[in-house]
Amino acid sequence: MSSDAGATARTIPLGDSDPRELGSYALLGKLGQGGMGTVYLGRSRQGRLVAIKVIRAEVADNPEFRARFWSEAETARRVARVCTAEVLEAAPNAPQPYLVTEFIEGETLARFVARNGPLADANLEQLAVGVAAALTAIHRAGIVHRDLKPSNVVLSPFGPRVIDFGIARALDSATGLTGDLQQLGTPAFMSPEQIQGGTVTPAVDVWAWGGLVTYAATGRYPFGEGNAQVLLYRALHEEPRLDGVDPALHPIVWHAMRKDPAGRPTAQQLMLRLLGNPAEDPDATIDPSEVTHVLAGWDLQVPTGGIPSGGTPSGGTAAPGRQPTAGSQAAIGGQTSAGRQARAGGTVPEDLTAATVAATSGPGASGRPAAGSGDPETQARTRVDGGASPSRRRAPIILGAAAAAVAVAIAAALITRSGDDGDKADTADAAAAGTAFSLPRSAAPLGTDTMVFASKQKGNYDLYTGRVGTEGLLLDVRPITTATEDDVLPAISKDRRTVVFFRPGSPNALYAVPADGSAEPTKLFTSGPAANLTISDDSRPSLDPNGRFLVIRSSTDERSTPNQGLYVAALDGSSVFRLDAAAQATDPAWSPSGERIAYWSSDTESDRGFIVSIPVQPGSKPTRLTAGQGDRDADPTFSPDGKRIAFSRETDGDLEIWQMNNNGTGLERVTAEAGRDQDPAFSPDGRYLTYTGERGTTVRRIYLTDPEDTTKADRLLTETDAFHVRWSSG
Repeated sequence: MSSDAGATARTIPLGDSDPRELGSYALLGKLGQGGMGTVYLGRSRQGRLVAIKVIRAEVADNPEFRARFWSEAETARRVARVCTAEVLEAAPNAPQPYLVTEFIEGETLARFVARNGPLADANLEQLAVGVAAALTAIHRAGIVHRDLKPSNVVLSPFGPRVIDFGIARALDSATGLTGDLQQLGTPAFMSPEQIQGGTVTPAVDVWAWGGLVTYAATGRYPFGEGNAQVLLYRALHEEPRLDGVDPALHPIVWHAMRKDPAGRPTAQQLMLRLLGNPAEDPDATIDPSEVTHVLAGWDLQVPTGGIPSGGTPSGGTAAPGRQPTAGSQAAIGGQTSAGRQARAGGTVPEDLTAATVAATSGPGASGRPAAGSGDPETQARTRVDGGASPSRRRAPIILGAAAAAVAVAIAAALITRSGDDGDKADTADAAAAGTAFSLPRSAAPLGTDTMVFASKQKGNYDLYTGRVGTEGLLLDVRPITTATEDDVLPAISKDRRTVVFFRPGSPNALYAVPADGSAEPTKLFTSGPAANLTISDDSRPSLDPNGRFLVIRSSTDERSTPNQGLYVAALDGSSVFRLDAAAQATDPAWSPSGERIAYWSSDTESDRGFIVSIPVQPGSKPTRLTAGQGDRDADPTFSPDGKRIAFSRETDGDLEIWQMNNNGTGLERVTAEAGRDQDPAFSPDGRYLTYTGERGTTVRRIYLTDPEDTTKADRLLTETDAFHVRWSSG
C-alpha cells in the first residue's frame, strides 16, 4: 500500500494557482505537467492514493473533446487490470475535465534506463510480456493507446504497468478532432501509418511495443537520435536498428516493426509467441491475466513512493526521482523469491531450456540474421527447436521465471522425499515427465465472470457454475456434477477448463471434472504414493499455477503412516512431500506465483486459528501473518496478483471478511453486517470479493462486495443455499 508521506515526498508542492480539491479527492502535490495538462497526486475519502490528470483549458474548451472524453474514459474503465493502471473515474463536465486513475509506485522505464542503462535477461523478457499483456487488455476494450513510449510504462515493485491510455481515441469513436490529436504520438515510436495520416489501428501500438523493447534492451531509440523530422523519415524509409536486442526477442521485435501494419502480429499473438504458444494457430488464445506467473520473478529494484499512473503529460517533466535504497528488495513481503533461489542453484529440466538455447546460439551480439538465412523468424525457429513446426513446439521462448523455477524445486523435492532409494528412479521419471497425466478438460474455459460453488438443491450437494452479470442474481446457473454423493470444496485450474473437488465418504475422494460438466468426474490419486494419503473432507484442495500439483490436508503420509498435515502431491499421484506446517494446518491456498502457500492453523486443537504462510519447499519454515488466539482467522485466499490475502475472522461473536497485504500488514475489515461470512474468493481481475453468509436467514447464500470501497452495499448473488464458492483459479 502506498503511504501519503512516501508518495508526497516525490511530488512538486502545490502552487497558488493549483486547486486543493477536485470532486471528492484531496490534492497532495503535483506529479507532472506538460502539453495536455497537469497530473496531481490525490487521496480519496477512503484514503486511497490516486493520480488525477487535469486537461488544460485550451483543449477542454472544445465541446467535442468533452463528449468524447467521457465516452473514452468509460471505455477505458472496461480494461482488465492486467499490467495497466486502472481508470477509476472521469469528470468531463468539470470546469477543467479530469481523469482519475490508480496510483502506481515505481519509476518510468525512460527514467530507469537513463539512470541505470538497459534491462537484461529475465527483467527484459518480463517487460516484453507484461507490456504485450497490457496492450491485449487495452485492445480488447476497443482502445488504441496511440502513444506507447518509455515514459508511459511504470516499472513498479510488482512488474511493468502501462499508463496514460485513458483518453486515447477509442476504436468505436465516430468523431475526430484536430490533426494533431488524431495522430497523437511521440516521433521516436510513431508507426509509418501514423506519420502518413493513415488509419490508426491497434497495429500502431504493436509497432511502438517493438520500439519500446528495443529501447529497454539497448538504451537507444529504434531509429537512433535526431530531430523529429529525421526520426520520422527513418521510420518510413529505413529498418529499425535492432543491434543488441536479445536474440530470443529479436525476431519478435522485427515482426512487430514491419512497415505494413497488416504484417504485424496482434498484441494477443505477441503474448502467444513470448509465452511459447503457436501464434500461427488461428484457434490459439491466451488471457492477459495468465502472465501473472511470468511476472512473479520480477526482481528489478526501483524507487517507490510516487510515479503518476496517469502519466507525465506529453512534453513535460516529472518530479525528481529518488535513488533506490541499498539492499532493498522488490520481492513480495520482503522475502527473497524462492523461485530465484531455485533457478540459481537448481537443475532446469530439458523442456525449460528453450530461452537459454535461443540466447546463446545463432547470431552474435548484433542480433542480425546471418546472410542467406532468410527472415529472423525462420532463423529463430531453427535456432530454438531445430526447425520443428511452431504449432508443435510447446516450450516457452520466455521462461515463466518464478512459476517454472518453483515447479523445478517441487519436482526436486518430490524426487528426494518420495519412496526409498529403490524407487527414486521411478519417482524421478514421473516428476520429470510432469505433463504425462492429463486432467479432464472442457472444450472452452469458464469465462472470467463465472464462478463455481456447492449447493444442495436436489437432496445432496452438487457443484454449480453461475455467471456474474451487471446486476441481480447469478445468471446461467447450471450443475456440473449430478451424483448421488455430496460434491464440495471445488478448485479451478489455471486454464479454467477443469474443476477439482472433494467427494466425502471414502479416503482419497478427490475428483476432477471438466469445467462445463461435459463428462463424468475422474478420480485422482488412484495409484502411487498419493494413494496412501487419507485426505480430510473438511479442508479444500488448491492447485499450483502450473497445474501439476495439489496441496491437500491428510492424516497419513505417503506410506500410510499417521502424520497429519499439509501435503504437496503430483496430480498423477506419483510423488508426495509434507510441508513443515503444524498438524492443525488446514484450508491451504496456493499463491499465484506458486512460491508460497497460505493456510490457517492453531497451536493446539482447542485454540482459535491464525493465518500462516510458508514457502513451497521441504524444510521451509512458516511465517504467522495474524495473531489469532481469540479471533478465529480462517479460509485464506490470495488475490490474483498475489498482493493481498482475504480471510474470515470471528469478530464480536460473528464472522466477517477481512483482508491484508500478503506479509500480514495493512489489515482491514471488508464486511461488517451480521451474517457469519465465510469462504472469501476474489474475482479473476481482483476487483471484487465474493463470500457466503447468512444475512437475516439461516440459508447460506453468496454475496459480492468491493474490497476497495467497503461503503458500498453488498450484492446478493443467490437465493438458494451455496457454499465453498471459487472464482479465481488455484
